[in-house]
Amino acid sequence: MILIIGGACQGKREFACELSGLKKEEFAQNVADGGTDEPEMAWERKFLIGFHRWIYRILEIGGESEEFVRKILAADPEIVTMDEVGYGIVPVGRREREYREAVGHAGQLLAEHASQVYRVVCGIPKRIKG
Repeated sequence: MILIIGGACQGKREFACELSGLKKEEFAQNVADGGTDEPEMAWERKFLIGFHRWIYRILEIGGESEEFVRKILAADPEIVTMDEVGYGIVPVGRREREYREAVGHAGQLLAEHASQVYRVVCGIPKRIKG
């Protein structure tokens, strides 16, 4: 698995498509998006975009984010992208802090199992593992 991290709107999806070696249309057919697709879709697709959004949605319904991450790891996707949410100001609200912490832990688990990890800033990827 390849993990791609970075801030919002930094070019993670485009870089994931490039790494996949597929044309945009083929890539899009194999993507599950954490913002719009149900979590079950993540087990069926090769490319997972916006992983942090699934964490948010799982916490919203009282689910366990680590259990979800372990299911994803068992499904063995090729590429996962997620926003870094821990670089800003610590949120005042308890739920926002819990979300921030859960995304951080999810990223650690994914990175531990990833063969490669990239950070994308302003459309420029930098390999940080592998």
